[in-house]
Amino acid sequence: MKKSLVALAVLASCGAAMAQSSVTLYGILDVGVEKLPGISTRVSTNQESNSRIGFRGVEDLGGGLQASFVIETGINGDKAGFSSNGGLATIGNRATWLSLGSKSLGKASIGRGYVGSFFTQLWADPTGNSYGQGGGGTLLIYSTANQSRFDNVIRYETPNLYGFSADLGLGLRGDGSSDTARPTVDGGVSAAPNPPATSAVLNGAATRNISSGNRTGYTLHTQYAQGPIYVGLSTTRVPTRPATGGNPNGHVWTVAASYDLGVVKLYGAAESDRRYNNDRYAGHLGLSAPLGAGTLMAWYGIDQNGGVNIAGGDKYKVGMVAYSYALSKRTDVYGAYTNDNVSGAKNAAGRQVAGAAGVNDGNSLQVGIRHKF
Repeated sequence: MKKSLVALAVLASCGAAMAQSSVTLYGILDVGVEKLPGISTRVSTNQESNSRIGFRGVEDLGGGLQASFVIETGINGDKAGFSSNGGLATIGNRATWLSLGSKSLGKASIGRGYVGSFFTQLWADPTGNSYGQGGGGTLLIYSTANQSRFDNVIRYETPNLYGFSADLGLGLRGDGSSDTARPTVDGGVSAAPNPPATSAVLNGAATRNISSGNRTGYTLHTQYAQGPIYVGLSTTRVPTRPATGGNPNGHVWTVAASYDLGVVKLYGAAESDRRYNNDRYAGHLGLSAPLGAGTLMAWYGIDQNGGVNIAGGDKYKVGMVAYSYALSKRTDVYGAYTNDNVSGAKNAAGRQVAGAAGVNDGNSLQVGIRHKF
């Protein structure tokens, strides 16, 4: 009897410890087939979601205070190996955060990953930054200053107060290896369907610090999200990414909103990039609607930003229709059609470009399957 009581006590103490501290393995695998303009039909990956594997953990410190971490790595679903929009072929290339916070105090984090201004646009995209030639949805038409993950960030997320919250990211210099542009996964060839042949480093994309040696960078995202309404506003200053002939201290301003009517959800966003000699703009309108066991999504957008690596700018118009059908809570199949129309600037290889990524005129078709675990 005494041995049984001791065993029960040990099990109870282990259960309490496990409840206070936990680590979760999670991920997404996305693969499919696509036909892009000027490209033969091919196996693809990362069209509905970027494939990834990650670990997240949390420890209850008492009094509502928690320590937590995230280590998330991009993977290729079509050919295996590491994958990252930032370019680094290493563990934790999507996000590496160590955080401390509570529901009443908010959360402070240090490390690498997306910052608040990225979510301003994301939450106004009916596809959630999916499909299209870059697999990024509306992301492609907006400034790269709002698209990137950053290294060496101190981030603070406020508590939610009656639907209002804010997310501040402050950039600091890291060590020498962090402040120097680093080799990319593919030796400088971007993930675009027809990228230019560049050197082994993508400047900016590989450096990825918000701040430069003598200028401080930051991002600030504020939002109201309550019931069917979402409204977001962000400002970003990234002095390490000046536009050619522009103002390296200029800000990028983004405003976005969505409204859920039940039978259909409406989305819209607009951006002003003030790093150029003349302000440049981008924006889109979209909608999503439940249809059977899936969701129908559509949007149309225009970009006049030209991208930070393009002198003279370009004009870019794009429309997309997509459908995602849920086979289960964790597995779905999808199809998407995209029409891209680019005019104006061209890169060194003579290809039409939008933003900093290569995009060809024409129609794209994509089908695939995604599984979450």
